[in-house]
Amino acid sequence: MDLQNTLNRLLRLAQLDTSVFDEVRDDPNETIPALVLAAIASVLAGLGATLWWQVIPDRELDSLILNTLVLGSVFLFGMYLVAGLVIYVVLAQLYRVTADLQALLRTLGYAATPLALSVLMFLSVIYPVFAIVPLALVLTMMFYAVQSATGADSKQVAVSAIVGFTVMVLVLGIIALASDQRDAPMGAGLFGILLD
Repeated sequence: MDLQNTLNRLLRLAQLDTSVFDEVRDDPNETIPALVLAAIASVLAGLGATLWWQVIPDRELDSLILNTLVLGSVFLFGMYLVAGLVIYVVLAQLYRVTADLQALLRTLGYAATPLALSVLMFLSVIYPVFAIVPLALVLTMMFYAVQSATGADSKQVAVSAIVGFTVMVLVLGIIALASDQRDAPMGAGLFGILLD
C-alpha cells in the first residue's frame, strides 16, 4: 500500500477530481487500500456519533462506546459493502451490465471517504450538517464510482446506486431503532442519532 499515493488521491478527490475513480478501477493493488479507507471512514463516523452522545444529550448512557463506536462502525462498514453488492447485482441482473466486482468495490471504497466528515457531529449547533451532508456526498460519489467502474449509462448508474444506498440506510435505520432505548442506539452517525 503506497500511503503517499493514497493520500494524493484523497486530496484530489476532496477537490472533486473524479479521475481518481478511473485510476483505482484499473489498479488491482488498490483493493485493500480502498477497503481500508471505507473502514476508516466508518470508524470516524462511529467516533462522531460517540462524541455527539457525550457532548450533546444531557444523560448518561450504558454501552456508549460499544454501540456507537464499535458496533456502529462495524455495521456501517458492513452495510456499505452490502450496498456495493446490491449495486453489482442490480447492474448485472436487472440491466445486464458487465461489471468487475473488485473494480466496483475499489471505486466505492474511495467513494465512502466523505463519511469521515461525520466525526465533526459533536459541534452542537451545526451537528445535522455533519450527520446529513456526508451521506449526500457519499451518494453523489457513488454515482461517479459506479459510472467509472462499469461504464453503465446514467439511468442505470443512478438506479443501482440509489437502490444500494437505500438498502444501506434502511438496514442501518432498522438496527438503530431496534436497539435498547436505555442505551445509545447502535448505528453510526445519522442512524443512531436522529432515530433515537
